[in-house]
Amino acid sequence: MSSRAIGALVLTWAVAACFSDGGLHTSGPATDPTTTTTTSTTGSTTAEPTGGEPTTTAATSTTGEPEPSCGDGQLDPGEQCDDGNDDDGDACRSDCQPATCGDGVVQRGVEECDDGPNNHPSEPTACRPDCHEPACGDGALYVGPLGAPVIVASDPNAEQGDDVPRAIGVDASGTFSVAWRVNALVDRLDVQTVAADGTLVGAPLDLSDPPVQLLRDPVIAVAPGGDLAVAWEVNANNGDIFVRGVVAGVAEPGLNAIIAKNPNQQSPAIALDDTGRLTLAYVGVAGLNLSQVYVRRIANFDPVSPAEFAISEHATGIPTPPTIATWPDGAFVVAWGDPAGAIVYRRFPVDGPPGPTITSGLVTGGIALVDSANPWSGLAVTPDLRVVLGGVGIDGRVSLQTFDLADVPQALVPVADAPRMHAPFVDLGSDAWGNLAVAWAECGDVVDPVAADCSAQASDVRLRWFRADLTPHGPVTDVHGMVVGAPPAIGLAVAPSGITGVTYLVGGDVVVRVAGLQCPAP
Repeated sequence: MSSRAIGALVLTWAVAACFSDGGLHTSGPATDPTTTTTTSTTGSTTAEPTGGEPTTTAATSTTGEPEPSCGDGQLDPGEQCDDGNDDDGDACRSDCQPATCGDGVVQRGVEECDDGPNNHPSEPTACRPDCHEPACGDGALYVGPLGAPVIVASDPNAEQGDDVPRAIGVDASGTFSVAWRVNALVDRLDVQTVAADGTLVGAPLDLSDPPVQLLRDPVIAVAPGGDLAVAWEVNANNGDIFVRGVVAGVAEPGLNAIIAKNPNQQSPAIALDDTGRLTLAYVGVAGLNLSQVYVRRIANFDPVSPAEFAISEHATGIPTPPTIATWPDGAFVVAWGDPAGAIVYRRFPVDGPPGPTITSGLVTGGIALVDSANPWSGLAVTPDLRVVLGGVGIDGRVSLQTFDLADVPQALVPVADAPRMHAPFVDLGSDAWGNLAVAWAECGDVVDPVAADCSAQASDVRLRWFRADLTPHGPVTDVHGMVVGAPPAIGLAVAPSGITGVTYLVGGDVVVRVAGLQCPAP
């Protein structure tokens, strides 16, 4: 056969094979042997040549590399970190975001806990906002139940002030000092130290100077470092007010705190800061049917300190006794009941003019005993410069009202469970984080304006704690109850740690009850 014939036969066979059922290619287009084949970037499923199960191939990039993914150890777009693993307990989470407090995942060696959005600054069992387990000193309130009554003194002639607040003070360590008067031929003003666990420390110290008859309504203030000051009325000396300090354990000479005033000064309130500066407020006669609230600042118990000046602004009437609260830098607030009815306050900076008179939505709560006690209102200041007042709200219940740094009033927060006929004494204290204790006396089962005082009513002294956000920290605590008769005046002091002490008088017994700390188990 010639070469041309052989070529023709080969060509004919090749063309026939392209259309044959059993040829080399059963389907699909012919391919150019010089073209490079690539796989799909999303993966594909192809049939096995033998007719077996489909096989899925892994996705690859068009360059043959794996797609970028969290956990591959490469910092890809949208990732803030990538440590090449899916361990949620290290610094980079499995979603390639850095671990942070509040993400709900506990970072080993850094966080003790993390409840995510349920982290809370004061809920007893919640993880704290800094991702640490609850512990004393973290800003929450860990005060325990109120301890049993401790009799500080027993004398049938013992009396505590019933128209001025705060017969108890506390220093930064939680050591309390309690003041009372002994009505005798020559009156005494005694102060007893009480430890944080409620035990008495040493013997009472008599601070009346000069010794006089008709000493009444003693009050006490204790500085963080332990220095203290007392103030009292002397009715036999035209209603003057005396003060005396104890500095580094040594009693200073007493001094008349009134400079060239008319008679009938009464109801002193005091505060003391660590610089040795004492702030005194009282009610003084200013004219016919007119008394004002006066303030005097006495540096280091120096009798030649500047004179007092009026801070109230009403044109007629008599205010209820003032209360003072101070900040560490020496700025302070004075609150009192205005003759028009509402509780008011003014801020005083360390230097400079005082702020305006701010009117609250609270009132003083009636009278314990006509022609004897005067009602007073509660006052505390918090580290974030809020002012908190305690009094009676429009529903007849003892309530709190907070004012921010701009003196904008917040809503009333009820303290008592129910309204009572009278609530003459309200006292407040704050710890180092703004958690509050509220002590008050109340009488009567219903609000009855016909009853002039508490003398014929059932009376109670009560205590309640509030967290810094003004949520209650437990129910109302019963401190002391009387089937009938005016309630005793109540004094309250709160240490920076939250340790709380109250004092009151039962018969001739000066009583103190202390609530210590109840720290969570580590």
